Amino acid sequence: MIRYLVMAAPNSAPTPLGDLEIQALEYLWQQPDATAKEFHEFVSASRPSSLNTVQSAMERLFRKGLADREKVSHSYRYSAKTSKTDLLGNLINDLVGRFNSDSQSSAAAILNAAEQLDEQALDLLEKEINRRKQQRLSGEQD
Repeated sequence: MIRYLVMAAPNSAPTPLGDLEIQALEYLWQQPDATAKEFHEFVSASRPSSLNTVQSAMERLFRKGLADREKVSHSYRYSAKTSKTDLLGNLINDLVGRFNSDSQSSAAAILNAAEQLDEQALDLLEKEINRRKQQRLSGEQD
């Protein structure tokens, strides 16, 4: 079981993300503006969970600052507050920062992670690295 850590605020302890919370985020990235009941119907096909358990997971995402919610009638409608790309980037940066890694150790760790990527993702990564290098050389900002 893989657990992800989310930094709630600077200098605070990381907050773990459970499997159901990760599933909920994946669902919200695909189906923005969803209720816990809608997610429960979706997740029940692959995982037996009560509606209360699903509602708790959605509430935890809201408290962790990863989801927004709006009260509509008798239920909340949730949407992801951050993109998958931003969340993954922040998780990697937080983890590297917690180890006080030097740039060579950080690069080696990223390279190890990149070994899991397919050719298309590696090509995209290479292009993006080259683009950002060019930006640095020309003094541009993202």
